[in-house]
Amino acid sequence: MSFVGNLAMQVRGGTGLRAAGAALVDLVMSNISAAQVAACTGGVLLSGSGTVAVSGVSIDSRTLKQGDLFFAIRGPRNDGHRYVADVLARGAAGAVVAADYGVPPDFPPDRVLLKVADTHQALKALAAHLRDQWQGSLVAITGSMGKTTTKEFSAHVLQTSFTVYRSPGNYNNLFGLPLALCGLSSDDQVGIFEMGMSAPGEIAEMCRLARPAVGVITNVAPVHLEFFSGTADIARAKAELAEGLVAGGTLIYNNDDPLVASIGSSFQGHRIGFGLAETSDVRAGNIEPAGLRETRFNLTAEGRTRPASVPFAGRHNVMNALAAVALGMHFGIDLDQIIASLRHLRQNPMRGHVLTFEDGFTVIDDSYNSNPRALKLMIETLCGLPCSGRRILVAGEMLELGHEAGSLHYECGACASRCGVDLVVAVRGTAREIVRGALESGMSPGRAYFFTEVDPATDFVTRAVKPGDIVLVKGSRGTQLDRMIRALKASYAERMN
Repeated sequence: MSFVGNLAMQVRGGTGLRAAGAALVDLVMSNISAAQVAACTGGVLLSGSGTVAVSGVSIDSRTLKQGDLFFAIRGPRNDGHRYVADVLARGAAGAVVAADYGVPPDFPPDRVLLKVADTHQALKALAAHLRDQWQGSLVAITGSMGKTTTKEFSAHVLQTSFTVYRSPGNYNNLFGLPLALCGLSSDDQVGIFEMGMSAPGEIAEMCRLARPAVGVITNVAPVHLEFFSGTADIARAKAELAEGLVAGGTLIYNNDDPLVASIGSSFQGHRIGFGLAETSDVRAGNIEPAGLRETRFNLTAEGRTRPASVPFAGRHNVMNALAAVALGMHFGIDLDQIIASLRHLRQNPMRGHVLTFEDGFTVIDDSYNSNPRALKLMIETLCGLPCSGRRILVAGEMLELGHEAGSLHYECGACASRCGVDLVVAVRGTAREIVRGALESGMSPGRAYFFTEVDPATDFVTRAVKPGDIVLVKGSRGTQLDRMIRALKASYAERMN
């Protein structure tokens, strides 16, 4: 049974991806009855028949499809109960509401109305019930950065031998994960899910819902420091994945990250370490950047060494690929088959996507998110690329860094100066410290600029780019640097690759 609200899916016969995409569209699923939903959520059916078939789950009235069951979630800024009438008008099969919801006298008698103690808990109960019915192998991925890329790389490798479902977009919290779990189908042999967190205990709760057989930990970095006292606390929260694996589970972990390696060494079950260190079970050596669209390396696993490559620039992409290789080896895929699949990996938009323009400049669109470690890695990648023009860094403010925000931004500016960035454009808030770090590390004043808002920074960059330039655009989602990418596309013609 497949049961998920508004997730794009594609089915290929035999092996392949039945992939939930970022777009929210109709479902490919078998129906579940209102009575079944009531039974697994402990709800009371106040309206409609228990035989009513529900074709999906939604928590967002804007993307709800006809036949969906709407869960009215109360959040910090919005209350889904306000939209019950709206979703019914859009063709919802009915709504799941809290016990204190006042039923309107004109509620349609042919629509389902299910009252529960707590709508969020009911959504999680439904997800757990449907997960229990599924017989495939569930993989959970966590880490401070690279979760989505690792998920996509892993799905690409595994789909060469299995039918694979992966969670859509960033459905990786206690609202998104239950929705994503509802998308599992009996046709799926492997399901790959992200697990993010902003507080201790969240990953542990997600593991209780998802019951992963395989866990992947990519790294621990200084992110969400508004909510944690330091990286050691972040590591303890990420370790909840290792602790939450089912009996006999396998942990795949970054052996180069000391905090993650510590989690791996203390894990009592089967474990696979990946990295550049000689002690790693799956490792890369002789990494050689060959341009914007290729990085070559030697891949060693199970005592064999083979030449390999990924179609992207940067050691961080090799590390993400190593996690996917380790996962492929765990599932018994032949090493040469894995290596062949790596050559055809693809990046998601806004996550290191390379754009080339007819005017002769190139943009690396990494505008989806940022943190200090990821930004430094991308600066090093930028400065290691062959370039006939200038290497330009557009760096937006990095959010949720707490009291260390200023110093962490400053260090990134200093890194840009040391590595040889030719022009720094910092955008919004604490990003001014990037400029200060660059200037105090030797960059001349005419090469570092700070803008308080995205639009004037966009105007500056749009006028400044020249043939031969490589522009890296990276910032936290809240800085909206994707607006700059759209403006560049509107001002210049893209070259088809």
